[in-house]
This record gives sequence, structure tokens and C-alpha cells, in this order.
Amino acid sequence: YDRNRIEVLRLLLATCSDPLFCAAEDYNPVLSRWLDIATAADAPNAACLFYSLLNTAMSFEPSTGGGIVSNVTDASHLKLVELSLQILIVLLDCGAPGDPEPQVSRSTDQSCVDYD
Repeated sequence: YDRNRIEVLRLLLATCSDPLFCAAEDYNPVLSRWLDIATAADAPNAACLFYSLLNTAMSFEPSTGGGIVSNVTDASHLKLVELSLQILIVLLDCGAPGDPEPQVSRSTDQSCVDYD
């Protein structure tokens, strides 16, 4: 069961890392087609994905054997938690880097700051 989930998470991580697979002259650190789709405001399953990744990461209880993974099931679950956290970080970190530059509207007498 965990192996199938791990493969799906690897695929999702690979699709969200599409700037790594483009030519240097086409590289745009802000523009990612898959991240735009996954983090769109109207994405139908964005909340489900977010809560599923968060639940997988937060439900992990390390083994009591001093941090040593005791069997294959624990190892696959550890990999599942690791991939869930990686994708969660990628999805939360996407977007424009840094703070936006404030733009002052000059169309009216009053100065209005717009952060578009």
C-alpha cells in the first residue's frame, strides 16, 4: 500500500520540478506549469492534497528503537513521510520570490498602494 503511494508522490514531485528538466535559456524560476495547476485557487483537489500530505507527515510516529528503523514496513512509511514533506514544502514555497514591489497609483489625487 505504501509503495503505491510512494510512487504517486515521486511522480508528483517530478512534475512539480519541471524547471529542472528544461534548457538553461528557457529556465524561469517563477513559472512552472504544474505548480500553477496544483496551487490554483480553483484547483478542485488542492485542499484534499494539502490535508493528505499534512496528515501523512503528522501521523508519523518514529519507532521506539532509538531511531533505528526495525523493518521494511517502517522504512517504506518513513520514505512516504519524507516525500510528503518534500512535496508539501515545494507546494508551499512556489510563487514569486521575495516581497512584491509596491506600485503607487497615479490616476487619482490620492496615493493608493497596490501590491499586484
